Amino acid sequence: MSSTTSIPRFAVVGRVNKGKSSILATLVEESSNERIRISSVPGETTRCQSIPLVLGGETLIEFLDTPGFNRARPALDWMIKRAAKRPEAAKIETVRDFVETFRGKREFVDECLLLEPVIEGAGILYVVDASKPFRPDFTAEMEILRWTGRPRMALINLITEGSDCRAEWRQHLGEYFNLTREFNAHQARFTERIRLLTSLAEIDEARHPNIEKTIRILNREWGQRRGKAAEAILQLLEACLSYRASKTIPREEVNKEEIAKELQIAYTRRIKEIEAAHHRQLLALYRHQDYETVEDDTFARLSTDLFAEETWEAFGLNKNQLAVAGAVAGAASGAAVDLATGGHSVGMGTLLGMLAGAAGAILKGKDLADIKVNIPGTGPLGGNVSAGGIAVKAGPPKNPNFPWVLLDRALFHFEQIIRRTHGRRDAFIVDFAKLAREGQRIGRSSRLSGEDRRILQKWFLALTEGKAQPETGPTYEIIARVLEHIEVASHGTPD
Repeated sequence: MSSTTSIPRFAVVGRVNKGKSSILATLVEESSNERIRISSVPGETTRCQSIPLVLGGETLIEFLDTPGFNRARPALDWMIKRAAKRPEAAKIETVRDFVETFRGKREFVDECLLLEPVIEGAGILYVVDASKPFRPDFTAEMEILRWTGRPRMALINLITEGSDCRAEWRQHLGEYFNLTREFNAHQARFTERIRLLTSLAEIDEARHPNIEKTIRILNREWGQRRGKAAEAILQLLEACLSYRASKTIPREEVNKEEIAKELQIAYTRRIKEIEAAHHRQLLALYRHQDYETVEDDTFARLSTDLFAEETWEAFGLNKNQLAVAGAVAGAASGAAVDLATGGHSVGMGTLLGMLAGAAGAILKGKDLADIKVNIPGTGPLGGNVSAGGIAVKAGPPKNPNFPWVLLDRALFHFEQIIRRTHGRRDAFIVDFAKLAREGQRIGRSSRLSGEDRRILQKWFLALTEGKAQPETGPTYEIIARVLEHIEVASHGTPD
């Protein structure tokens, strides 16, 4: 197969523990430590491992995780002696002779493993840790890579903070590599992944069309994920706002306080389960399914409890915005009065409904998410007595901020996910605490336009009243637009 139609292959090489595996995990979105082992223990990568970038079942680019150089200086000395009688253009043959000579032997095991795919045609990504100073002994491995004559790019990876030797590294790398780029596997966003792939196309013109195709597919697929994330958030809101905890009990066993407590617990437990399932759905969508979300213990109530006081202070609408949202709900009720009177109220129902809705929203907005328990009917205990007993229902919360808090938490979690690189293997901490401690709302619903909030509020109201609504149309467009804004603010989409 010709080089222009084959899958582009790049060997990722360098010293041990310079971040090669982390870079690969971020590039191909692999969160499993079983498939890409990332460890601080030296020498964890002991063989060449194929790490393909696969989308839709198609392998677009193949990366090769290599063990890294171990004895570059002696290897170069051997090559220099062997190449003494050869012309400059034949240096690749000397590298080939080196691999053939020492393949399968105990000497130069790592060098042979990493050079073999290179002499077979793979391009080179050379990774260095710029938090450590450049040393002259690095020139041996860079010289060997230059001898291969393959397209090669150096990646500057700043592994630890405190020491920054990037300028020094750039000065030396420029002598040996076609391009030098910076790439932090723990912080790189989607845009930086695309830029890196674009650079690969620049150094390997023969495979430029294949890499450009990969970039187009990635951009399209990223947009499709955003659409699916918007759908998932709407499904979360619909499930939570439509849910009622219910129970039918015999009349003689009715104890209003015990029933209220039991159903409130059942309701909050189920809502938390729905929210947790939604979070797992987003994690899987962005290929973080191997992670469990670990909450911040220093702010546990906000992190773990949707119904905690801190949650309602950090998320949702402020008092004025809540009043406007309440007016929308009140206007809907008032309009029903106008309709029932045949218009004889001359719009007064709508006006009074708006005023009552706004006032009610302000008052209820001061309360926490108390769960209302409904025991309908006119029996001795207020229940609807029938042969089957008394039907009791709980939910949704009285607080009109409930749907906005739900929305904000979902948007916040989405933001943390797209910021999370796959090269990290530490605990995935969803830290609600930082901005909340500063006394400001960290949700995005308060930043929506008044028109967007009006559209969403009408949808929320329809759901809480049990009126099924489609998940597409204006509500979908609003959520999708917010997700795109989050991506841009997080550098999650290409320029």
